[in-house]
Amino acid sequence: MQTTGDEYQKEVDYLVRYAEMSPVYFTPVWDAAETIAGEGSSEAATQDAALAIIADMLERGVKVGDMSPRDGEGVIPWPLSREESLRRIREEMKRYDDPLEYVNICWFSID
Repeated sequence: MQTTGDEYQKEVDYLVRYAEMSPVYFTPVWDAAETIAGEGSSEAATQDAALAIIADMLERGVKVGDMSPRDGEGVIPWPLSREESLRRIREEMKRYDDPLEYVNICWFSID
């Protein structure tokens, strides 16, 4: 997995811009991680790529949290540090057999 370079930065930049416009669910992050991890990579390698991407998103001001049940409220940030958020996401990934279910973990947003 390469967490530097043009392709990686393009993926992170895209996700940060996306989060500036609207809440981002987990699937685009996972898609970016698959691109970064490379074709044929293991799920563990793709999870590591996703966590690296999320870490860089958080460094650039993206918040992680749950989608509010009320219309118009957006994402309710988790009251956790960056490290605690990454740990929580890693642990929650372990609970699902299918990466498509990661949409249940969290959302991303910039206020």
